[in-house]
Amino acid sequence: MQFIVLVIKRLVMALCMLYTVDLITSSAGFIIPINVVSVIFVSLLGIPALFGLAFLKHLDLKRLELHAKSDEESPPLRSHQQ
Repeated sequence: MQFIVLVIKRLVMALCMLYTVDLITSSAGFIIPINVVSVIFVSLLGIPALFGLAFLKHLDLKRLELHAKSDEESPPLRSHQQ
């Protein structure tokens, strides 16, 4: 019974931590999605998991920015008409 209470406490705390981070960083456009994987990850590892998720999200945003920049710089494809 104590184990179940401990697990529920950790899940609720993980949800609260993720929601708090999202509230603080949403004005900057930086949102960590709250889903089952991120909640379990934060439940198991705690605050270091929040930093890990934020870092992964940051890498994803950088990848998307680089991809969009390379699309803008590439010349349009020509159609081969004869």
